[in-house]
Amino acid sequence: MQRSKNLAFTFLLGAVLVGGALGFTADRVLSNDRSANDSRIKLYDQLELNAAQRTTFDSILDDRHRKFNEVLKPVRPQMDSVREKARDAMRTALDAEQLSRFEDILRSQRRSSERREND
Repeated sequence: MQRSKNLAFTFLLGAVLVGGALGFTADRVLSNDRSANDSRIKLYDQLELNAAQRTTFDSILDDRHRKFNEVLKPVRPQMDSVREKARDAMRTALDAEQLSRFEDILRSQRRSSERREND
């Protein structure tokens, strides 16, 4: 009986660690906004890349982004659910004015995300 509990605990701990790592990675991938572009430009400038090298780097990084999205596709609904539950909890802590601003921020984020998906 004790062995079964230990095995279950080990499995649970592994799932939590993998979930945490995946969540961290997903957060980085899904928040790929203007700051990611700024980071690319900064990197390119620091390396003093010429136009052809920048094009090559863009292709490599875009391919990486597509692959990350494919890896995350199966868990995206779960991530969305976790995000919405957290947002619901945040909403309960806000007054009316803060809630209005929060909803404006979320709308802006959705528009930015939709533009990125359509690019």
